Amino acid sequence: MRSPTRRSRLLKQVLAATTFFSLVYFSLNNLLPAIRYNVVPHRHPVLHDNAQSEASLGTTVSSPTVHLVIASTKADDTSWTSRLRIPNLTILRYISDDPSAPFHPPKPKGREALMCKPAHPSPKPQTQEANPNHSKPDFTYLHDFYDSLPDLTLFIHASETPWHVEGTLLRNTSFALSQLNLHQVLQQRPYFNLRVTWRAGCPAWIDTTKTHADYDEAEEPFMAEAWRANFGADEPVPEKLGGPCCSQFAVTREAIRRRPREQYRFSRDWIVDSTWSDAILGRVWEHMWPRLFTDEASDCGHAERGSLCQMYGVCFESEGELDGYKELWEERERLKERMSFLRAVWDAKKAAGAKGRFGEVNDEIERQLSVAWRRGHA
Repeated sequence: MRSPTRRSRLLKQVLAATTFFSLVYFSLNNLLPAIRYNVVPHRHPVLHDNAQSEASLGTTVSSPTVHLVIASTKADDTSWTSRLRIPNLTILRYISDDPSAPFHPPKPKGREALMCKPAHPSPKPQTQEANPNHSKPDFTYLHDFYDSLPDLTLFIHASETPWHVEGTLLRNTSFALSQLNLHQVLQQRPYFNLRVTWRAGCPAWIDTTKTHADYDEAEEPFMAEAWRANFGADEPVPEKLGGPCCSQFAVTREAIRRRPREQYRFSRDWIVDSTWSDAILGRVWEHMWPRLFTDEASDCGHAERGSLCQMYGVCFESEGELDGYKELWEERERLKERMSFLRAVWDAKKAAGAKGRFGEVNDEIERQLSVAWRRGHA
């Protein structure tokens, strides 16, 4: 008869062996497939590797000079900007949390609205980032570079793949900027919001009559005060404001100089001195850029499909074709969620099916976008 000690030892060994083989089975059937299915290929259509047309890139004799002003923190990776194929490009990276950086704001407030003061007011044009410790675009840039502006300035965030770049532009800033027709900006759209999707933004996104007791968007109760503070106490405040979101835009030298230099210094100081939160300051200015550069209260005068074609050379033949592409992109995003690591661990078979469909959807997205791109560059 086995002793209690031997019986206990045997039970432990059986339990350990059972646990070991269970872990092996789980790893082979769930964990390893989950790791494999969680690797989502980030493919760009073949058109991403195509050289742009001369009209799009501005490679004619009179190529415009361009500043790319990036709002960033020290932790942001902006190395992707070195791959941009834009002639006469100077990259100015503003770093909000590094006072020693050549470009940094006086205070890290107002998000992309508060530009930084440059240590070197007239950097040499280049195609690669001159200094990894630069910062981002805003009123400090507009004020300090006022007398040495390039033909065109692009204000962007630090991420290469922010959510607010549309699926029609691969949700990829480097792709969008590489397709942007600089000459169309200079000749037709002196202020151009890089996002062309309206969604809820048009024709009326913000109601400036809303109060702190009754509002839908957090910035609405602040809009009237911000408008008068920056444009004058006697300035009529539009009741409704609309336009694409997110404070990434292109603006020409002439559009910037429609306002005196003092305007940008005043607005910069207003942001610095404000007691409002960083989020509110950034959001109120998101709705005031059109007024600053064009005198228009809203930016809803250009349809999405037309802007994609005119400004990016991505031309869908009809609204139905564009809507179909968007549905594919939304399905792609849903499939990515189904392929997440935790979901794949829970149901590896379903993740495998999602991965297969993901490949099909990606292929169709590539096909449709390539057709639209070729149509725009025919």
